[in-house]
Amino acid sequence: MSGPRDVVRALRRAHRLPDDTGERVADLDRRLGDALRELGRIGPQVAALEERIEALRQQVEEPTPTGTPQEVAAARTVLDEVRAEHARVRARISAAVVYEERLRVLEEKAGVDSLTGRDLPRDG
Repeated sequence: MSGPRDVVRALRRAHRLPDDTGERVADLDRRLGDALRELGRIGPQVAALEERIEALRQQVEEPTPTGTPQEVAAARTVLDEVRAEHARVRARISAAVVYEERLRVLEEKAGVDSLTGRDLPRDG
């Protein structure tokens, strides 16, 4: 249990806090929101770069195909189709990430917690 001395020490510590603590916290909160939005914005770009790097890696490391020319051509066609579908899936996921971020911002403006779907407590 805290005694009177603990209370006095706590008051002295609180008195030493800068007057602009609330403003600084609000500024940090705003900057964190900006950083999170920027991270959401560059996510699809990073995914596209990863895809390009993977394509280059495959070109460098791809073994020499064996088989008849027709078999090699058929295998390349299937591989190209798989890669194209993979690219389409990545594009859809990137679009979903952008949509989710837009939705989160709208929910925040509407006063809804984007994780729980519940109303956020109102100030004042």
